[in-house]
Amino acid sequence: METSETKQNKAASVVIQTAVILFGLTVYAAGVVLFILPLDMIAAGTTGLGLMAQHFFGIPLSGFVAVFNIAMFGLGWLELGKKFAATFYYPFILDRLTALAGDFVFTTDPMLCAIFAGIMIGFALGFVIRSGASTGGMDIPPLVLQKRFKFPVSVSMYVFDVA
Repeated sequence: METSETKQNKAASVVIQTAVILFGLTVYAAGVVLFILPLDMIAAGTTGLGLMAQHFFGIPLSGFVAVFNIAMFGLGWLELGKKFAATFYYPFILDRLTALAGDFVFTTDPMLCAIFAGIMIGFALGFVIRSGASTGGMDIPPLVLQKRFKFPVSVSMYVFDVA
């Protein structure tokens, strides 16, 4: 039988875990907005696909990411039985930070942008994944491949990012 103290501890744990995930996704979006977008650099995963869709077809980045993430949410839910709430937060915060940043540019040096984007995005992904969550999008196919065919997540994620 659960005591009220145990219930409070579980609730506090869920709140802290959710805050960490949202923080990580916000840092991820900030890295994209502040360092990838101003220099029209490319990124891997769903953001990279969205950048290509925006460049070639004029589809808004946050809109593409939202639609793609919803499709991956469905795949993840069907195949993995988990809910990926991050799927909905990332496109939202990406859109908000893009509007907030406007035309702001930290630097026009591509190497500095690549380094800072890599640091911010890597840091953010570490927070999200260590919290047991997914950023949605291209994190889900490697998890499905691992479940169905025992492919290592790191290998298939690398293959998807290179492609």
